[in-house]
Amino acid sequence: MLTNMLEARSLDSTRVFYITLLLTTVVKLALAHFVPITGDEAYFIEWGRHPDYGFYDHPPMVGWFLTAFLAVSDTALWLRLPSVLISTFIGWAIYHIVKDIDARLAVLCAALYLVAPINLLGVLITTDTPLILFSFLSAWCFYLAQRGDDLRWYALAGLMLGAAFFSKFFAGLLGIAYFIYLALFVRRGLRPYLGLLLIVAGTLPFIGLNLWWNYQHCWNNYLFNLQNRAAGGEFSVMTVLGYLALLLYALTPPIAYYLFKQRQAMSKILRQPGAGVFLGVLLIPLALFMLLSLRATIGLHWILSFYPFLFIAIASLLNKDQLRRSMIFMLPFTALHLIAAVALLTAWPMLAKNHEGDYTRLAAVMNPAPLAQALTPYRDDYVFATDSYSFSAVLAQAAKQRVIVFGKGSHHGRQDDLLTDFRILDQKNLLLISRKDDLERYAGFFQRFEMKRLKVDGATYHIAAGVAFDYARYRDEILRPAYESYYRIPAFLPVGACYMKERYFAD
Repeated sequence: MLTNMLEARSLDSTRVFYITLLLTTVVKLALAHFVPITGDEAYFIEWGRHPDYGFYDHPPMVGWFLTAFLAVSDTALWLRLPSVLISTFIGWAIYHIVKDIDARLAVLCAALYLVAPINLLGVLITTDTPLILFSFLSAWCFYLAQRGDDLRWYALAGLMLGAAFFSKFFAGLLGIAYFIYLALFVRRGLRPYLGLLLIVAGTLPFIGLNLWWNYQHCWNNYLFNLQNRAAGGEFSVMTVLGYLALLLYALTPPIAYYLFKQRQAMSKILRQPGAGVFLGVLLIPLALFMLLSLRATIGLHWILSFYPFLFIAIASLLNKDQLRRSMIFMLPFTALHLIAAVALLTAWPMLAKNHEGDYTRLAAVMNPAPLAQALTPYRDDYVFATDSYSFSAVLAQAAKQRVIVFGKGSHHGRQDDLLTDFRILDQKNLLLISRKDDLERYAGFFQRFEMKRLKVDGATYHIAAGVAFDYARYRDEILRPAYESYYRIPAFLPVGACYMKERYFAD
């Protein structure tokens, strides 16, 4: 057992760490191989197949990662290798950073991170993958800068923060955390603020390129993240309680309890240019999320890029016995997650065998290959389409061909608006595929429309062969409401180009 290994005086602590690093990496590789590609992952893989310097939902970094990896293979294990290696690298880095703070605790702090379920099960390739990497590298550089105010480290922290911003906009909170940390806890004259200016300068090329892409693409990122997705938010006690429960889960009860006991010591530690730096850039974003939780639901992925900082910060707050007790809790806690994951992977057909609709929804994600094979007779004569971005992406990955999104959809996953020009589909044949019996509503967009059920490996799908697509009617009844709902660019924003307007509504 790992806790016994950590107590054994005869076993070199470095060996214990590298054994833990190796074992957790093997577990992550196994999960990366056996867990099916999820809808979000397949959506981002489509980004990788169509490289650009921006995408509808977020900045492009994960798309660039996937473009590079797709040049070699499109297997799940290979495409998820960045996620596996990045979390392994961060575990290694935590060990070496904590060794500088308290060498006695380095193995325990790093091992806690490595075996935490958020890390061990975090093998999916998403926008958070490069965000976590570059946020960690930026914070590491910022930490090194605090030890001597070397402006070169500040400049590098800025470049890494810019790369994190080019992964996901949550990186902006790390920049805010730097500013607040320096303003509240650092008293060393002007040099840290010169460093802060260098951090800002390092991010500006990335911010500028993102603004230019948005200026040329209907301000997609702004509309999605700040307008369409945020619509309807209002104060709710439940979202605050949900966020507190999320924090308790992420920290785990023992660590949360020990941190609460050390709450008075935190102010002193925050002023130290060691683990206090990581404590600051952890607590400040978490506090900002608490404010946001008053009006929004905070998901686990919101805190992922700040999560590694916890395991460096606790080196100055928890003693060896407290860390060991935390490990005693963490090991079975993680084991339960692994058991649940393995059970779901092996037992999902039995879970839904008495509920055909549930089984079909699961089969479409867990095992889409049989459906892709069953659609082979339609490949040459029809353009494949679904009304769900995730279903389209998963099916495209399984079928090795484009599957467009048909229908108005929602504010999510509208990257297909950039990729699909419905004008060139006028009078073409489309095959609509659905997990529900709801395709009849699209019959009016075709000259001839034939629906049927398709039974595949116990799952029931619904397909409709639509002949002679009526683009003009589709533009008026589907594209126009979508344009008016999701492309409402505020008047104060200058517009260089907007593909939706220029393609369909130039008049």
